[in-house]
Amino acid sequence: MDPVSVLRALWRQRWFAMPALLVALVAAGAMFQYGPRQYESTISYALVNPDVPTDVELEEDPALKDVNSDNPYLRASNPTLITDVLLTRLSSDTTADILDARGLSPEYTVARGGVGNGFVLDITGVGDSPTAAQDTKAALAEILVEDLRVVQEVYGADPTYHFEALLIADSPKATEKFSSRLRAVISILLAGGILVFASVSLGEWLTAARQHRRRRGEGPRRPQRRPSRDRDDLDGSVQRRQAGLDRGVRPAAPGASRKTPDQHPVSTVGT
Repeated sequence: MDPVSVLRALWRQRWFAMPALLVALVAAGAMFQYGPRQYESTISYALVNPDVPTDVELEEDPALKDVNSDNPYLRASNPTLITDVLLTRLSSDTTADILDARGLSPEYTVARGGVGNGFVLDITGVGDSPTAAQDTKAALAEILVEDLRVVQEVYGADPTYHFEALLIADSPKATEKFSSRLRAVISILLAGGILVFASVSLGEWLTAARQHRRRRGEGPRRPQRRPSRDRDDLDGSVQRRQAGLDRGVRPAAPGASRKTPDQHPVSTVGT
């Protein structure tokens, strides 16, 4: 169906389409104005390398040699492995279950900060209110610090050889997340568009059904038949015979002679 046909159908069934369009617009406006809101708050951490003792310090303080320095993330070929591990742990279902058990929103995002790589992590808490978003963010920050400690103690490494989470930015207040309301409004408008076309289709069907009933009520036109010439001649002879009887003239019997005023009798019987 080309766009011109669609526009014509919309105009032809405008009394069906306009109420549906009005309902969709009112619903979208109400959702944007009074729909549920979501707020978000972000905190950023930088993972700082540990201050490993130098050879000189080890010579000056022999006790440092007895400290467990077996941190697998210090000897990894990928220096950002610790960041990948924290991203994986914070994005797991376990973290979401912890937040849910605390009565917080399980909706949040964890991503690399800065240019997208390195040792910076951005944590964004989401909630139905500014307070809920701030509380979710704070809980995620605590989980980040705890996970950072746990993964580095897998071989019992001393905190001296641990990466540290350094706070570099924290949102003082939560801001509204307009994308959530915008998605809801778009969904309502799409549903409204479907409702409009369904209304137009209903109008087209009702129009076609009404026209069909009107044609059935009129019925087919039957052609009028003209009487045949033989029928006309038969009717004329019957009428003439009846007129003769009315005047007292008896019709001649079969085989009887007929006579005219100027002629002799003519026998109709063969001699």
